[in-house]
Amino acid sequence: FAPGFVTPEEGEALQEAVRQGVIVMQSTRAGSGRVFPTTRARQAGFLPADNLTPQKARILLALALTVTQDPAEIERIFATY
Repeated sequence: FAPGFVTPEEGEALQEAVRQGVIVMQSTRAGSGRVFPTTRARQAGFLPADNLTPQKARILLALALTVTQDPAEIERIFATY
């Protein structure tokens, strides 16, 4: 599902991952555009990757996790870079 949306089944699995402390970033493979945080995604604990492709978001998340596991700080890092 675009832009960065998941199926209901995927959403349930990702919410369980968030409950277990996994950082879940929401990104899109669309050619361009941003992923904005929806109310539902926020409630699920997903963080927006903004305009980064999944590949770039993965790299930035890996770097961010070397300095913090705080979702608010990771979101700030994504908003900055």
